[in-house]
Amino acid sequence: MLTMSAYPNMAFPTIPTAPFFNTWSSVASLYRDAMHANTQQLVQSSASIIQEHTLRAFVAASKACADALAKNALAVQQQSLGRFTEANQKAAGVLGQAMTQAWMGSLLPAK
Repeated sequence: MLTMSAYPNMAFPTIPTAPFFNTWSSVASLYRDAMHANTQQLVQSSASIIQEHTLRAFVAASKACADALAKNALAVQQQSLGRFTEANQKAAGVLGQAMTQAWMGSLLPAK
């Protein structure tokens, strides 16, 4: 190796660069592996949280829907019962009026 020095017979020691590159490569690999593990854990835990909350929301929505359908069925049943009761009362009135007219018609003198 050629070196420029005040003492031409003295050469500077040459430090091999390969061990430093290998060392830095090893250090970089450690950080890469740590980042990979951190990223993988973050993605998996986030996906798990999203999945859990989605499932909870789906179950809550299904329960709320079932409750609303049950309340609706009860309300419709009560309205239906009210309509049938009203129809029965009107039918009794119509039949009563028809019977009264028939009875009153039989009491009228013949012309």
